[in-house]
Amino acid sequence: MEADGLFVYGTLREGGSNHPWLARTHPEGHCRAFVPGRLFQLPSEAYPALVAAPEPVAPPPGPGWVVGDFVGYEGEAELASALQDLDALEDVEGGLYARVPLPCVLDSGLHFTAWTYVFPEERLPRLEREALELPEGDWEPYLR
Repeated sequence: MEADGLFVYGTLREGGSNHPWLARTHPEGHCRAFVPGRLFQLPSEAYPALVAAPEPVAPPPGPGWVVGDFVGYEGEAELASALQDLDALEDVEGGLYARVPLPCVLDSGLHFTAWTYVFPEERLPRLEREALELPEGDWEPYLR
């Protein structure tokens, strides 16, 4: 499945420690957006974990939605190049995160599909036991 762009919700967002890494991929622009899921602050880590979930009935923002940014690129080749670079940062090969396409709703109400780095669903029980769930779905307070 292909995606229209990238959704970032943690350290890649503006103000996050890895935002310069995102900036070096030369995105065309970004805007506030939402994907369905649950967001956790990992214990002893400086980054969050998103676990994908079914799309809520109610539109965002609200319960069941994670807040972040939809990041666009000039074309498919530029997006593919950015993802190759970011996959290394997110340790996709090592299994820390998986990159999956998720439905993404922009602040304007437009719907897209966005590549999103998520924690595998099988880690959810451990996250529920050991991590802090952020019910508002926004990691922004940790950005500064």
